[in-house]
Amino acid sequence: MNINKGTNVLPNGQTYGNGLANVNGNNEIILGGGAFYIMPVDGLTSLPSNEEIEGVDGNSRYNVGWCESGFKINYKPKTTEVYNQYDQLVKTFITREELTIKTGILSWNLDNIALLSNAQVIPATSSNMTNTVVFTGSGELKSVLVRFVYTKGNGKKIRFTMIGQGGTGFGMDFGDKATSVNAEIKGIQYLDNFLASFEEELSQEEFNALYPSQTQQQQSKTQAE
Repeated sequence: MNINKGTNVLPNGQTYGNGLANVNGNNEIILGGGAFYIMPVDGLTSLPSNEEIEGVDGNSRYNVGWCESGFKINYKPKTTEVYNQYDQLVKTFITREELTIKTGILSWNLDNIALLSNAQVIPATSSNMTNTVVFTGSGELKSVLVRFVYTKGNGKKIRFTMIGQGGTGFGMDFGDKATSVNAEIKGIQYLDNFLASFEEELSQEEFNALYPSQTQQQQSKTQAE
């Protein structure tokens, strides 16, 4: 993954700061500013296309809007170690992986709050013009697809995708600062062989730098033709 230095502006006008990602001692990957999407996954059998999640030019009903304090990914593998008869470590196996994302959602939307819990939404009607979210105290948590899109300085995108549940809760502070929904979503194994993924679009220049042998093979093939 490339680390993009400098300060740039996203297509929606949002400024993002130096660097793409930083990893600290808590196994957290902290991404800069970007677009955040939450999509219900009832009946989902495969990952939707980028267009289905993000819409055209980022205009999607799943876009939750502005995020505060960036987007944090916490990765924790559980490992089993194998030692030989001389008490030497010979192999390490990953037996379980845990992924959790954290972000602060600045836009106020009761539907998003309901997706982070098992709450029920009661929409407004002409006779009762009040939207209501009711926390019932029990019931199955909703599963959602979360997508974070970071735009590099060259316009290419890095996408993080995960399916998870908001079982670790959320917080809201109605204080003297902008109110945000501090969401935490834990990844679940909803689809076979998929917990989460990173995808990075490459420019031709980036591809040439990362895969020089393939570039040279292509150039040789072109010259031979």
